Amino acid sequence: MPKTSRPAGLPKLWFRVLLERGALGPGKIDMLRLVAELGSVSAAARRLGMSHARSVKLVSELNALGAAPLIETRIGREAGGGAVLTDAARDILDEYQRLEDAVRSIAGPHLQSMTARLQGHGSSG
Repeated sequence: MPKTSRPAGLPKLWFRVLLERGALGPGKIDMLRLVAELGSVSAAARRLGMSHARSVKLVSELNALGAAPLIETRIGREAGGGAVLTDAARDILDEYQRLEDAVRSIAGPHLQSMTARLQGHGSSG
């Protein structure tokens, strides 16, 4: 699963985007990334240590965020089931990655300073 790396010792930066129809954050982004990688909601849920019921709810929430679904699923029969991301979902993943990179770039020096102060290496104030 492609993740943006962070320097050792820095705290993890976690954020979510509050949208008109819901929120988009690390959990939903991880689901999108893994569905893209594995081609299956069930496999993505297993990798995330998530129950089937939670994964179904997450897909429903993701699909309700926009005007059209972000994940298209197929019921498993003779040809097998599976899931694919729509073009919109791939665009959202790309945009979210750019947003993560930008936030981390801007926040990096502040996180370093904050971490140093918490560890007693910075000036008090």
